[in-house]
Amino acid sequence: MKIFKYIFVFILPFTVYAQNEVPTKNINGLYHLLEGERTVGNEQTKTKFFQYSLLGTTKTVAVAACKKCIPAIYKYQEVESKELNRPVFYNNIGLFLISYDKESFVMVMPANKQDADWTNFAYSNFYSKNSTKVKAMSQKKIKEFIVRIAN
Repeated sequence: MKIFKYIFVFILPFTVYAQNEVPTKNINGLYHLLEGERTVGNEQTKTKFFQYSLLGTTKTVAVAACKKCIPAIYKYQEVESKELNRPVFYNNIGLFLISYDKESFVMVMPANKQDADWTNFAYSNFYSKNSTKVKAMSQKKIKEFIVRIAN
């Protein structure tokens, strides 16, 4: 049992550090979605392409339904990222893209931006490079995650 304590003490700092990483091109790739989203021509998609880049000095993530589709651009939020210990991106529509782990994101739009507890969402979804994680996710787990990191 004592060995588990040492393993925990050794691994914990790496886990905390990994969550607070500055975003990099490791974000790039094909992500699977918990809930399908509309694309061009009102078709549904269960995948999106993410691409990290710099626009001048602004760190951004572009999210698109296909390689030729017009992406939604999310800007890195340095203050919020430090507060939550994980990369946070935001777009002008009001959507937050929050790192869940090294290969996953949660997207939320609070129903009331003035509501400090963020427990009611106008929109939420889960995106992951790992389709198994998507299958294990739920809207309830998204809400629990947001409540946990916000407190």
